[in-house]
Amino acid sequence: MESKNHTNIVHNQDARSILKFISPEIKVRTTITSPPYYDMKDYDSDNQIGYGQTYENYLEDLKSIFGSIYKITEEDGSLWIIIDTFKRNSQVVTLPFDLSNKIKEVGWLLQDIIIWKKDKTVPWSNNGFMQRKFEYILFFTKATKYKSNKDKVRVYDTSNLKQWWVKYPERYNPKGKALDEIWEFPIPIQGSWGDKYIRHFCPLPKDMVATMIQISTDENDIVLDPFAGSGTVLSQSAYMKRNYIGFELNKKYIEMFESYITKTFETGRLEYEKFNNSPSQDQFEKTILELRALKFARVLLTSIQNATSFKQFKIIVEIDQKSELSNKLIKVTYKFIGDYDKDTFLDIINKNTIIPPLSKFGIEPSFIFQDIEELDTNGYYGYTQTNTHSFVKDIALSSTKVRVLSKICVDINEKDYL
Repeated sequence: MESKNHTNIVHNQDARSILKFISPEIKVRTTITSPPYYDMKDYDSDNQIGYGQTYENYLEDLKSIFGSIYKITEEDGSLWIIIDTFKRNSQVVTLPFDLSNKIKEVGWLLQDIIIWKKDKTVPWSNNGFMQRKFEYILFFTKATKYKSNKDKVRVYDTSNLKQWWVKYPERYNPKGKALDEIWEFPIPIQGSWGDKYIRHFCPLPKDMVATMIQISTDENDIVLDPFAGSGTVLSQSAYMKRNYIGFELNKKYIEMFESYITKTFETGRLEYEKFNNSPSQDQFEKTILELRALKFARVLLTSIQNATSFKQFKIIVEIDQKSELSNKLIKVTYKFIGDYDKDTFLDIINKNTIIPPLSKFGIEPSFIFQDIEELDTNGYYGYTQTNTHSFVKDIALSSTKVRVLSKICVDINEKDYL
């Protein structure tokens, strides 16, 4: 018998016997799988789930398998199931929801239903009048508190953000835009896979699988796929420094997977490390926080001008460090120079910083008033009262048009993000 304590292995066994081949000492952090279609695909294996069964027996078998997985899952662990509806007797069978109700009986908690939008899927029938271009992803957890590295999968590519993120940085999470419940990942197309890709009825997009792994696990955690098929879940786990356990009845698929992982492991690991060490998200966070710090000064300046007759003052902006307050992100010092009245200004500041919009910026501010006859502007950038996302050019920083000064250099053209 195969060792029950091994990871990074694919068992040529039936997933209905999963507890016979995984030791109770092994704890799975997440399971990612796509069960066999019900009575639609013959995966060339004897006694396979879903083929030649009644629908009720099919659901009971899946319930039993996911019940076994529940027992060997970490308390903060999770389960991802990629599954679709189908038609039987000219009616839609709601398999995702029938299965969900079944496996909730063994303890799994349904947290999210995600729509996987793709270009191709199994067709309805000749009588269907709409193309089917999506499947369901059911996300379950073992407990109400669960592992979720949600910040790691936020969208922080500025090309995917709207134009107004430049003018309204306070509306965007500095870590990036959260994923929504519609995921667009095209499935691999026959002929474009390359000679290293495993041929399979239902290949999963590697980027989609990588997203699930990134959300639900850390490096060295164990990822399980009880219906390993082409091995996308297992290979992505290996690339991303996770341990994997797979079950697959078809020995040919296991042999193809083992050949595939040997050929692609080095490249896959390099791609993961390159992504993991990318400064892009850090740079995006830095830019958003800088835009917030500068805009905070501009909004405050306008509030003071609207409430007083003072027009000839400037604000110097200095980001200090991260804030330790739970509802704030950074500490920023704002220095007032020029024509001001400290008591009047502080009264306006205190009223405006505790209410929106300034209270929503995530800034822990401090204020200094300085009498400076001549400011050394070396290394500073100037911004106007209407624009703190692009520093002024060809204008002296001493000009009355320059109202905000900082060593923060931001030069963003909002038209680039139309």
